[in-house]
Amino acid sequence: MDSWAVWLLLVIALAIGWGLGYRARLVASKADSSASEDSAVKHRLQLLFDSYSDDALDRFIHSLEVNPETLALHISIGRHFRTEGEVEKAILVHQNLMSHPELPKIQLDPVIYELAKDYKVAGLFDRAESLLKQLVSSKTFGFKSKKLLLDIYELEKDWDEALETGQAIDLKRHPDIRKRVAQYWCEMSQRKRQSGEMLEAKRLLDKALSADKTCVRAHLDSASMLVTQERYRDAILQLKTLLEYAPEFFVLAQPLLLKCTEETGSFERYCAYLKALYQQTGQVNIILALVDAYARQGRIPEADEYLEQEARVQPSLTLLEALLDARRAQSALPSDAVWQALSEVIEKIRSERPAYCCANCGFTGKQLHWMCPSCKSWETVRPFIEHNAPA
Repeated sequence: MDSWAVWLLLVIALAIGWGLGYRARLVASKADSSASEDSAVKHRLQLLFDSYSDDALDRFIHSLEVNPETLALHISIGRHFRTEGEVEKAILVHQNLMSHPELPKIQLDPVIYELAKDYKVAGLFDRAESLLKQLVSSKTFGFKSKKLLLDIYELEKDWDEALETGQAIDLKRHPDIRKRVAQYWCEMSQRKRQSGEMLEAKRLLDKALSADKTCVRAHLDSASMLVTQERYRDAILQLKTLLEYAPEFFVLAQPLLLKCTEETGSFERYCAYLKALYQQTGQVNIILALVDAYARQGRIPEADEYLEQEARVQPSLTLLEALLDARRAQSALPSDAVWQALSEVIEKIRSERPAYCCANCGFTGKQLHWMCPSCKSWETVRPFIEHNAPA
C-alpha cells in the first residue's frame, strides 16, 4: 500500500476516535447538567421573583412570547406561583398557555397536567378531574395523572371512582398503589357493615386482602367480623396472620385475641403465644397482656411475681406504672407524699405521650387514622410502642 494511503487511514482513524471521545464527553456533560438544570431554573426564578414587584413581573410574563422554546419557562413560572400559594396566578399562566394554538398537542400535555394540579390545590376538583382524564392514556403523564386522580377521589371519598382508577394501574409494579386499592375496599366494606350488609362487607374485605395480603385494616376488620359471628378459632388465625406481618399492631389485636381466648378456654395456648411473641418483638404491652392473662386465671401471685421480675430486668415506665397500680390495689404502697408524687408524674408522662405516630411524616395523635391527616399516606400511622430487649 502507498505510504500516502497509510497516512490517510491513520488520520481518519484518529479523527473517528476523537469524534467518539468528544461525543462521549458531551453525553456525560449533558447528563450531569440535566440533574442540576431544575434546581438552577428554580434558583433563577427565585431571584426574579425576589427582585421585582408584582406589577413588573406581570408585565414581564405578559410580554414573554409563547412558543415551544419558552414553554418550559412559562410552566416553571406557573408552578412557582402555585408553590408560593398564589394559585389564581398559576391558573392564569397555565390557562394562557392552553389558549395558544402555536403549541402542538404533545407539548400541551405538561400544561394540562400543571393546570390540573392548580385546580386541585384550588379545590376545583371537577375541573382537575376533567383535565386529568384527558391524560390517562399519555405515555409521559398517564401514570402521574392516575395518581393525582386517586388523590382527588380520596379527598372526595369517592371510593368507586378511586377503585376504577386504581385497578387500571399495574398493581404488581406499584405496591404503593396496591396498598391504596386495599384501603378503598376496606372503606367500602365499612359502609356495608354500617348498613348491616355483612356478607357483602366480608366479600369486600377479601378483595382488600387479595390486593394486599399485609393490609392491617382488612385483617382486623375480618377478625372483628369473625368474633361477631362467634367463629373464634378462625378469628385467632386471622389475628396471628396479622401479627406475622405487623406485630406493632398487637395493642389493637390483643382485645380480640383475649375475647377469643376467653370464649374458647384456651388460656394456656394464649400465654404460650404471648411469650413467643414477646421474645420476637420485645413489646412491653405483651408483658402487660401476660400479667392480665395470669390474673384472669386466678394466678395472682404468679402475675405479681412476673410483673415485678420484668420491671426489674427490663426497666420501663409502662411496667413501673403497672407495678405501682398493682401495689396500690393491694394497699401495699406507703401513703407518704413521695409515692403519691411519683404516681402523679408517671400519670402525667403517660397522658402526654402520643398513642400513635406516622412513620412517614412524624404526625402524632391520640387516635388511629388509617390515612395520616398530615401527609395523606395510608396505613403509616402506627401505635406508639415501648420496646425492651428480651433476653
